[in-house]
Amino acid sequence: MIAQYPWVSVKNQERKHIEIGAIVTLLAAIISFYSIPNFRSGVIAEKPYVPPPVEVLSIPATSQPPEVLTPLRPTLPVESEDEDIDVEMEGIILGDTPFEYFDAPPPLYIPEIPFWQAEVKPEPIGGTQAIMRNVVYPPIAIEARQEGRVTVEALIGIDGIVKEVSIYSGLPGTGLDEAAMAAVLKTPFSPAYQRDRPVPVRMFIPIIFRLK
Repeated sequence: MIAQYPWVSVKNQERKHIEIGAIVTLLAAIISFYSIPNFRSGVIAEKPYVPPPVEVLSIPATSQPPEVLTPLRPTLPVESEDEDIDVEMEGIILGDTPFEYFDAPPPLYIPEIPFWQAEVKPEPIGGTQAIMRNVVYPPIAIEARQEGRVTVEALIGIDGIVKEVSIYSGLPGTGLDEAAMAAVLKTPFSPAYQRDRPVPVRMFIPIIFRLK
């Protein structure tokens, strides 16, 4: 029979071995903790930027005194030595010439714009019958038994003479348009007046062609 010594038994020494292992582990942890370098000591902390103080100058408000206008002294009239001034010597002094006269400007040219409505309208001298007496019925219209109405647009000058004629509405191809314009051109008119002034005027003249 083998004799067992208590100090040799592993079972009896288990607790002692566990305590020794725990102490060794704790010492190793403490030694390793102090042996690791401190990296935080090498980190440079960035300081926040603080702008320099700005000096604020208070500028007092400027005040400008009101401008005082001094009235001009009136000029005293000076009597002329010669009261009788020659009218022909009145002029304007320009350059070396003592007196230089200007001719009267030419009258302003105002183009005569024909009126459509005037205070006094033009009338054919002799009435409407004067226009009809100047009408020559075209032979081609007589043969075709052509009748109708032709309206002539006429420009009456300030002297009562017909300056322009055109057909406003007519019967083309019958010869009646040409006969109506020729009759209006041959007829003198009394001039139109606007504010007691003769003016050119445009007017419509109807001419009726009828066969007897």
